[in-house]
Amino acid sequence: MGLVILVTGANRGIGRGLVAHYLAQPDTTVLGAVRDASSLNATELDELPKGEGSRLIVVSLSANNPMDATEAILEIQMQHLIGHIDIAVANAGICDHYGPVEEMTDSDVLSHFEVNTLGPLRLFRAISPLLRKASVPKFAYISTALASIHMIEQIPSLTAAYGMSKVAGNYLVKKIDAENKEFIALLIDPGMVQTDMGSRAAQANGLEKAPVTLKETVQGITYQIEVATKSTTSGQFVNYKGEKVCW
Repeated sequence: MGLVILVTGANRGIGRGLVAHYLAQPDTTVLGAVRDASSLNATELDELPKGEGSRLIVVSLSANNPMDATEAILEIQMQHLIGHIDIAVANAGICDHYGPVEEMTDSDVLSHFEVNTLGPLRLFRAISPLLRKASVPKFAYISTALASIHMIEQIPSLTAAYGMSKVAGNYLVKKIDAENKEFIALLIDPGMVQTDMGSRAAQANGLEKAPVTLKETVQGITYQIEVATKSTTSGQFVNYKGEKVCW
Protein backbone atom coordinates (compact mmCIF):
# COMPACT_ATOMS: atom_id res chain seq x y z
CA MET A 1 0.00 0.00 0.00
CA GLY A 2 2.95 2.35 0.54
CA LEU A 3 2.66 5.37 2.82
CA VAL A 4 -0.73 6.35 4.19
CA ILE A 5 -1.05 9.99 5.21
CA LEU A 6 -4.06 11.73 6.76
CA VAL A 7 -4.50 15.51 6.57
CA THR A 8 -7.37 17.39 8.22
CA GLY A 9 -8.65 20.69 6.86
CA ALA A 10 -7.64 19.33 3.46
CA ASN A 11 -9.83 21.42 1.18
CA ARG A 12 -8.07 24.80 1.47
CA GLY A 13 -4.96 26.66 2.54
CA ILE A 14 -2.14 24.71 4.15
CA GLY A 15 -4.20 21.53 4.24
CA ARG A 16 -4.76 21.57 0.49
CA GLY A 17 -1.09 22.32 -0.05
CA LEU A 18 -0.09 19.32 2.07
CA VAL A 19 -2.50 17.05 0.20
CA ALA A 20 -1.08 18.22 -3.14
CA HIS A 21 2.49 17.61 -1.95
CA TYR A 22 1.91 14.12 -0.61
CA LEU A 23 -0.39 13.06 -3.45
CA ALA A 24 2.32 13.91 -5.99
CA GLN A 25 4.64 11.37 -4.36
CA PRO A 26 4.62 7.76 -5.67
CA ASP A 27 2.84 4.90 -3.89
CA THR A 28 1.08 7.18 -1.39
CA THR A 29 -2.48 7.04 -0.14
CA VAL A 30 -3.67 10.46 1.03
CA LEU A 31 -6.68 10.66 3.29
CA GLY A 32 -8.07 14.16 2.91
CA ALA A 33 -10.42 15.01 5.79
CA VAL A 34 -12.82 17.88 5.13
CA ARG A 35 -15.98 19.21 6.75
CA ASP A 36 -18.11 18.33 3.75
CA ALA A 37 -16.82 15.78 1.26
CA SER A 38 -19.50 16.82 -1.25
CA SER A 39 -18.46 20.49 -1.35
CA LEU A 40 -16.86 21.96 -4.47
CA ASN A 41 -13.51 22.57 -2.73
CA ALA A 42 -13.44 18.95 -1.61
CA THR A 43 -14.40 17.40 -4.95
CA GLU A 44 -11.79 19.54 -6.71
CA LEU A 45 -9.07 17.80 -4.68
CA ASP A 46 -9.40 14.80 -6.98
CA GLU A 47 -8.07 16.94 -9.85
CA LEU A 48 -4.68 17.32 -8.15
CA PRO A 49 -1.76 15.56 -9.91
CA LYS A 50 -1.03 12.09 -8.55
CA GLY A 51 2.25 10.25 -8.36
CA GLU A 52 2.52 6.75 -9.80
CA GLY A 53 0.49 4.34 -7.70
CA SER A 54 -0.93 7.11 -5.50
CA ARG A 55 -4.57 7.73 -4.65
CA LEU A 56 -6.75 10.20 -2.79
CA ILE A 57 -9.58 9.31 -0.40
CA VAL A 58 -11.73 12.23 0.76
CA VAL A 59 -13.73 11.77 3.95
CA SER A 60 -16.04 14.06 5.91
CA LEU A 61 -14.64 15.02 9.29
CA SER A 62 -15.69 18.12 11.17
CA ALA A 63 -13.35 18.89 14.06
CA ASN A 64 -16.17 20.29 16.18
CA ASN A 65 -18.29 17.14 15.93
CA PRO A 66 -17.44 14.68 18.73
CA MET A 67 -18.19 11.58 16.64
CA ASP A 68 -16.91 12.57 13.20
CA ALA A 69 -13.33 11.36 13.67
CA THR A 70 -14.44 7.93 14.85
CA GLU A 71 -16.93 7.60 11.99
CA ALA A 72 -14.39 8.79 9.39
CA ILE A 73 -11.77 6.27 10.52
CA LEU A 74 -14.37 3.49 10.49
CA GLU A 75 -15.25 4.49 6.92
CA ILE A 76 -11.68 4.36 5.65
CA GLN A 77 -11.17 0.98 7.30
CA MET A 78 -14.39 -0.65 6.14
CA GLN A 79 -14.92 0.96 2.73
CA HIS A 80 -11.34 1.61 1.65
CA LEU A 81 -9.53 -1.19 3.52
CA ILE A 82 -6.98 1.10 5.16
CA GLY A 83 -5.06 -0.96 7.72
CA HIS A 84 -2.58 1.60 9.02
CA ILE A 85 -1.71 5.30 9.00
CA ASP A 86 1.93 6.40 8.83
CA ILE A 87 1.49 10.16 9.23
CA ALA A 88 -1.41 12.20 10.56
CA VAL A 89 -1.38 15.98 10.23
CA ALA A 90 -3.87 17.76 12.49
CA ASN A 91 -4.15 20.91 10.41
CA ALA A 92 -7.82 21.93 10.67
CA GLY A 93 -8.26 25.06 12.75
CA ILE A 94 -10.15 28.33 13.14
CA CYS A 95 -9.23 31.90 14.08
CA ASP A 96 -12.54 33.72 14.15
CA HIS A 97 -12.29 36.26 16.97
CA TYR A 98 -10.31 39.50 16.70
CA GLY A 99 -10.40 41.93 19.61
CA PRO A 100 -9.06 42.64 23.11
CA VAL A 101 -9.56 40.15 25.93
CA GLU A 102 -12.19 42.33 27.60
CA GLU A 103 -14.40 41.94 24.53
CA MET A 104 -13.93 38.17 24.26
CA THR A 105 -16.94 36.08 25.23
CA ASP A 106 -17.11 32.58 26.66
CA SER A 107 -18.53 31.34 23.38
CA ASP A 108 -15.57 32.84 21.47
CA VAL A 109 -13.16 30.83 23.60
CA LEU A 110 -15.21 27.64 23.59
CA SER A 111 -15.65 27.61 19.81
CA HIS A 112 -11.87 27.83 19.32
CA PHE A 113 -11.16 25.10 21.87
CA GLU A 114 -13.78 22.89 20.22
CA VAL A 115 -11.91 22.91 16.90
CA ASN A 116 -8.27 23.71 17.73
CA THR A 117 -7.90 21.57 20.87
CA LEU A 118 -10.66 18.99 21.09
CA GLY A 119 -10.45 18.39 17.33
CA PRO A 120 -6.87 17.03 17.49
CA LEU A 121 -7.69 15.07 20.65
CA ARG A 122 -10.66 13.39 18.96
CA LEU A 123 -8.54 12.70 15.89
CA PHE A 124 -5.73 11.12 17.90
CA ARG A 125 -8.09 8.90 19.86
CA ALA A 126 -9.68 7.67 16.64
CA ILE A 127 -6.49 7.00 14.69
CA SER A 128 -4.11 5.78 17.40
CA PRO A 129 -4.86 2.08 16.71
CA LEU A 130 -3.98 2.60 13.03
CA LEU A 131 -0.89 4.65 13.89
CA ARG A 132 0.34 1.81 16.11
CA LYS A 133 0.35 -0.45 13.04
CA ALA A 134 2.80 1.82 11.17
CA SER A 135 6.54 1.16 11.34
CA VAL A 136 7.33 4.79 12.27
CA PRO A 137 4.06 6.52 13.24
CA LYS A 138 4.03 10.31 13.21
CA PHE A 139 1.43 12.76 14.52
CA ALA A 140 1.96 16.43 13.59
CA TYR A 141 -0.04 19.38 14.91
CA ILE A 142 -0.07 22.61 12.95
CA SER A 143 0.34 25.16 15.71
CA THR A 144 1.27 28.86 15.62
CA ALA A 145 3.81 31.28 17.07
CA LEU A 146 0.79 32.95 18.71
CA ALA A 147 0.72 29.95 21.06
CA SER A 148 4.10 30.95 22.48
CA ILE A 149 3.51 32.43 25.94
CA HIS A 150 7.14 33.58 25.94
CA MET A 151 6.55 35.76 22.87
CA ILE A 152 3.23 37.40 23.78
CA GLU A 153 4.87 40.80 24.17
CA GLN A 154 6.94 40.35 21.01
CA ILE A 155 4.00 39.33 18.82
CA PRO A 156 1.08 41.64 19.63
CA SER A 157 -2.21 40.28 18.40
CA LEU A 158 -5.94 40.45 19.04
CA THR A 159 -6.43 36.69 18.78
CA ALA A 160 -6.46 35.55 22.41
CA ALA A 161 -9.10 32.84 21.90
CA TYR A 162 -7.05 31.35 19.06
CA GLY A 163 -3.80 31.55 21.01
CA MET A 164 -5.30 30.00 24.14
CA SER A 165 -6.70 27.06 22.20
CA LYS A 166 -3.39 26.47 20.45
CA VAL A 167 -1.46 26.58 23.74
CA ALA A 168 -3.75 23.81 24.96
CA GLY A 169 -3.20 21.94 21.69
CA ASN A 170 0.54 22.21 22.19
CA TYR A 171 0.23 20.71 25.66
CA LEU A 172 -1.88 17.89 24.24
CA VAL A 173 0.70 16.93 21.62
CA LYS A 174 3.58 17.22 24.11
CA LYS A 175 1.63 14.85 26.37
CA ILE A 176 0.99 12.44 23.50
CA ASP A 177 4.73 12.35 22.88
CA ALA A 178 5.48 11.70 26.56
CA GLU A 179 2.91 8.92 26.95
CA ASN A 180 3.63 7.06 23.70
CA LYS A 181 7.23 6.00 23.25
CA GLU A 182 6.51 4.53 19.82
CA PHE A 183 4.92 7.71 18.40
CA ILE A 184 6.76 10.69 16.98
CA ALA A 185 4.61 13.70 17.83
CA LEU A 186 5.61 17.25 16.96
CA LEU A 187 4.19 20.76 16.85
CA ILE A 188 4.92 22.97 13.85
CA ASP A 189 4.46 26.73 13.47
CA PRO A 190 3.80 27.26 9.73
CA GLY A 191 4.54 30.98 9.84
CA MET A 192 2.22 33.73 8.63
CA VAL A 193 1.19 32.12 5.37
CA GLN A 194 -0.49 33.51 2.27
CA THR A 195 -3.83 31.81 2.95
CA ASP A 196 -7.20 33.25 3.91
CA MET A 197 -6.37 33.02 7.61
CA GLY A 198 -2.80 34.26 7.17
CA SER A 199 -3.90 37.16 5.01
CA ARG A 200 -6.35 38.32 7.67
CA ALA A 201 -3.58 38.16 10.25
CA ALA A 202 -1.24 40.12 7.97
CA GLN A 203 -3.80 42.87 7.42
CA ALA A 204 -4.47 43.05 11.17
CA ASN A 205 -0.75 43.67 11.64
CA GLY A 206 -0.56 46.35 8.97
CA LEU A 207 1.15 44.17 6.36
CA GLU A 208 0.28 44.25 2.68
CA LYS A 209 0.43 40.44 2.55
CA ALA A 210 1.58 37.50 4.61
CA PRO A 211 5.35 36.97 4.28
CA VAL A 212 5.40 33.16 3.83
CA THR A 213 4.20 31.54 0.61
CA LEU A 214 2.14 28.37 0.66
CA LYS A 215 4.90 26.54 -1.19
CA GLU A 216 7.51 27.57 1.38
CA THR A 217 5.50 26.43 4.36
CA VAL A 218 4.40 23.15 2.77
CA GLN A 219 7.99 22.31 1.86
CA GLY A 220 9.10 23.21 5.36
CA ILE A 221 6.33 21.38 7.20
CA THR A 222 6.73 18.17 5.20
CA TYR A 223 10.50 18.25 5.65
CA GLN A 224 10.20 18.68 9.42
CA ILE A 225 7.82 15.72 9.54
CA GLU A 226 10.09 13.63 7.35
CA VAL A 227 13.25 14.17 9.42
CA ALA A 228 11.59 14.06 12.85
CA THR A 229 12.76 11.27 15.16
CA LYS A 230 11.95 10.40 18.74
CA SER A 231 15.33 11.69 19.90
CA THR A 232 15.30 14.97 17.94
CA THR A 233 12.13 16.99 17.39
CA SER A 234 9.47 14.66 18.79
CA GLY A 235 7.67 16.53 21.54
CA GLN A 236 9.25 19.78 20.41
CA PHE A 237 7.74 23.04 19.16
CA VAL A 238 9.48 24.05 15.93
CA ASN A 239 8.68 26.30 13.00
CA TYR A 240 8.57 25.27 9.37
CA LYS A 241 12.29 26.03 9.11
CA GLY A 242 13.13 23.66 11.94
CA GLU A 243 13.93 26.43 14.42
CA LYS A 244 12.76 25.86 17.99
CA VAL A 245 9.87 28.05 19.14
CA CYS A 246 9.77 29.07 22.80
CA TRP A 247 6.87 27.64 24.74
